[in-house]
Amino acid sequence: MSGRYRILGRIGRGAMSVVWQARDERLDRVVAVKQFLPEPGTGPAPAGICDRAIREARLASRLRHPNAIAVYDVLEDAGSMYLVMEYVPARSLTDVLVERGALPRCDVVRLGRQLGAALAAAHGDWIVHRDVTPNNVLVSADGTARITDFGVSRALGEHLAAEADVIVGTLPYLAPEVARGGEAGLPSDVYGLGATLYTALEGTPPFGTSDDPITLLRRITENQLVPPPHGGPLTGVLMRMLERDPAARPTMQEAVALLAEVGRPATAAAPRRPGLRRVAVAGAAVCVTSACVAAGLAFTGEPETTAAPVERPPATVTADHTVSATTTAPAPPPSRITEAPPARPAAAGCTARFAVTNSWPGGAQAEVTVHNDRPTRLSGWTVTWAVPGGAVVRNLWNGTLTRAGSTVTVTDAGWNALVEPGASASFGLIQDLADGRAAVPVLACRPN
Repeated sequence: MSGRYRILGRIGRGAMSVVWQARDERLDRVVAVKQFLPEPGTGPAPAGICDRAIREARLASRLRHPNAIAVYDVLEDAGSMYLVMEYVPARSLTDVLVERGALPRCDVVRLGRQLGAALAAAHGDWIVHRDVTPNNVLVSADGTARITDFGVSRALGEHLAAEADVIVGTLPYLAPEVARGGEAGLPSDVYGLGATLYTALEGTPPFGTSDDPITLLRRITENQLVPPPHGGPLTGVLMRMLERDPAARPTMQEAVALLAEVGRPATAAAPRRPGLRRVAVAGAAVCVTSACVAAGLAFTGEPETTAAPVERPPATVTADHTVSATTTAPAPPPSRITEAPPARPAAAGCTARFAVTNSWPGGAQAEVTVHNDRPTRLSGWTVTWAVPGGAVVRNLWNGTLTRAGSTVTVTDAGWNALVEPGASASFGLIQDLADGRAAVPVLACRPN
């Protein structure tokens, strides 16, 4: 393909795509290449296929998280569209369940924390996956889970004319509001993750399976849900994620915190937040697999009472798409949130806000949101801060980074330089933490 990627073999196939293992001859690395398939009779690479490939590439490339498959490139070759992705020697959760049967509760909790952290990062960037299912979860031999296949995802607020009157998703994992013909939103992903974890725990989806899609849709819309028989302390979390009313479900960040509390002594519960007629259900998602993976997964089998690192949720998202920041203390309750004050508006009128969206021992991921406070358009922006506590910024996206001692300066990336009055732009970063704490710096913002 394009003289750069050499196909090594096919590793997966779905209704709308084929996934190949290939070698990137230029960078000398193995990658996964997803080839988009046109509908029969439409010819090579119709406009809809090109648009779908580019949209998936743009959305998936915005998400950088250790529990999400990275996207490297999108290209057209010989009339076909291809998406070049990170290759992971792993199997789909569906294949794992077929081989092993239902998983132990501690493994389900661990998978839920990992997948929830990746989806929370996507939600923090206003990306809705819309098809969270066991087919779209890859599990490595060491038990690491990754979310993949953003083929039907969309940016929040994006409405695609091609999807009018079409239910998008995989039938047994549809949220009730989507099954009734409503729009998929962030709570729908929470429901999809809850249904996926229910399946991993019990070996069957929450509403079972049926050859009659109408019967299954009725079960979902009427919420004929039986609590998981093997849920134990996980039951309450799953039932909240599977609430019929999307406003009654936890956010994805809250779900991660709730999963982290399973098996610990009881603490105050995280607060509850309010948050297509023709059926065209997406087929089974393409899963990246490898014949060299060992037959069994090396789950660590840690006791359920072991306190694992908690991916701390960001605070409430406001109407102008800014995110209030959080700090990660050694072990605060999930509901304890500390806001970082936004930078004092400059004379020209922009503010910046820092949010820790994920953390792990020795590191953290953060998002900085730049808001235009003035009545005219920003044509560019710069954010400066002093890195606290000996932290080191080692990766940054959607901006240009420069350093001077402990001072970090980030300018826009060009494509996100223009910010309309009242609107926002953002960039993300990963930092190493010298003292183990994700401290929130004081930011200074100025227009260019």
